[in-house]
Amino acid sequence: MRDPFTLDATGATLTIRVTPKASKTAVTGVVALEGDATALGLRVAAPPVDGAANDEVVRFVAKALGVGRSAVTLVTGQTSRVKRLRIVGDAVALEPGLRALIPA
Repeated sequence: MRDPFTLDATGATLTIRVTPKASKTAVTGVVALEGDATALGLRVAAPPVDGAANDEVVRFVAKALGVGRSAVTLVTGQTSRVKRLRIVGDAVALEPGLRALIPA
């Protein structure tokens, strides 16, 4: 199964499938999407109202990777469960954190 993220010279792109209104924010695993694409499953403890779930996703990813919130941008999926995030930074430094998000 492919990783739910890609690395490039300026950072990483991470695909996430969000389930809002969970009891706590937590990674649920890697989920298959169409074709051979995958996404990181993430339950968030926020409702999908007024961007609260999107804010929680950005906050969680930034904290998990040890980067500032301004380094994480929601690129696509503002109103969808499947979201694509752009994380700006050194790809070599980001990769261990991204791999640590994926449950074994």
